Amino acid sequence: MNKFLLFITIWCCVFRLFPSKFTVNMLIQDYPEAVIGNKPMAINPLDIEKKLIKSYVYQPVSYGIYGLYNGYLSSTNEYGLLSFPRASGQEDFNLIVTEYVSPVLLKAHTIDYWQLDDPLNTAFYLIKRHKDPKTKIVYWKTQEANVPENLKSPLHTIIILAKPSDVYVPLGITPTNTLPDLVLPAIYAKRQLDRLSQAAFILNIKQFFAPLNRLLQQNQATVATIMQR
Repeated sequence: MNKFLLFITIWCCVFRLFPSKFTVNMLIQDYPEAVIGNKPMAINPLDIEKKLIKSYVYQPVSYGIYGLYNGYLSSTNEYGLLSFPRASGQEDFNLIVTEYVSPVLLKAHTIDYWQLDDPLNTAFYLIKRHKDPKTKIVYWKTQEANVPENLKSPLHTIIILAKPSDVYVPLGITPTNTLPDLVLPAIYAKRQLDRLSQAAFILNIKQFFAPLNRLLQQNQATVATIMQR
């Protein structure tokens, strides 16, 4: 079994041991480097030394990539796994890849939706789960779509904060299962992806994802629970 799929399976099993919601998961893997030809080449001892040094300091580009979904902010772990709580039975998702978004507030510290800042540097995809009526095989179908004209991110949208040119999203069919912990098709991050720019942008919006504080307000008639940031 693929080590990434095995990790997600174990992750979901462990997650089920605790009283919580189901999850929506996506793997962001390193984009494979192209292999140029198969001709034998002379080995330079200096190149071997450089490769050894690179192997010690190499960091996977898929670590620390940020994503937004359903009011949650998450980042990929050392395995490239991006995970969010699943708050509904929705099986159709939008995927947006863009560097920057702006919050449109419903009221103070409450986001109504995310506005796309740069439609020319935004990629928009539809991911839907299907079941073949004959073979009973369950699969995801990923297809590219147009960016909404109003630049409003729809509901059930996963936003990957990166340049579209730095992320490869495979189109077509990906087999899956019917488990409530969803595993969406994997996408690939290229080496030039700028994680520092991502982290700087997150500093500007982190206040919208602060943990909630639960306060009790009591009077003669009722006891009210107030949620505030």
